Amino acid sequence: MPFLQLNIKPNFVSILSTVEVVIASVVLSASHNIKIAVIGWLLFFLWNLLDGVDGNIARLKKISTDLGSVYDAMSGYAAMFLFFFSAGIYAFNISDSKYAYIQIIIGAISGMSELFPRLVMHKAKNEVGNVSNIKSVSNKSEFGFTKKVALNVTSISGLVQPILLFCILFSVTNWFNYFYCVVNVMIMLVSIYKILK
Repeated sequence: MPFLQLNIKPNFVSILSTVEVVIASVVLSASHNIKIAVIGWLLFFLWNLLDGVDGNIARLKKISTDLGSVYDAMSGYAAMFLFFFSAGIYAFNISDSKYAYIQIIIGAISGMSELFPRLVMHKAKNEVGNVSNIKSVSNKSEFGFTKKVALNVTSISGLVQPILLFCILFSVTNWFNYFYCVVNVMIMLVSIYKILK
């Protein structure tokens, strides 16, 4: 409502949320204790709230554009990578293991695994067209119960955020990174297989 009352444009909200998610990433990545990490988490949560505002403004004012969709995707793509990468850096920061650097690598792989299938899908749509195997991966309205649960467990707009908060509070962020790296890589491989078959 405040954005509507101030007559703020949807693309401005998208840019604001992109800047905000970068700040969230910096705060979580720079954290060396639970209190600062929770602030970083709260900033990611704020991004999650902002993420839906731009589209709602555009729909309510009937000013949706293709370029606006690109602005919105910019924020979401940044968040997908930075969320997992920042969790990896935070786990590195609080670890006293000589192999802690692996957490950064795992966070990077996990974040990349979130993005990569989307990039392949967009390229396939542009080069091949909207064929049925691409639709089966991208059309959420056709997802069954299992796919919807999987999407909610893996989406940074879903249960991933509360799970990360739990892991921060109980100092088990390294296990968060291991789990989501495996899950994200598996989903990436399945998605790419479906797109390319």
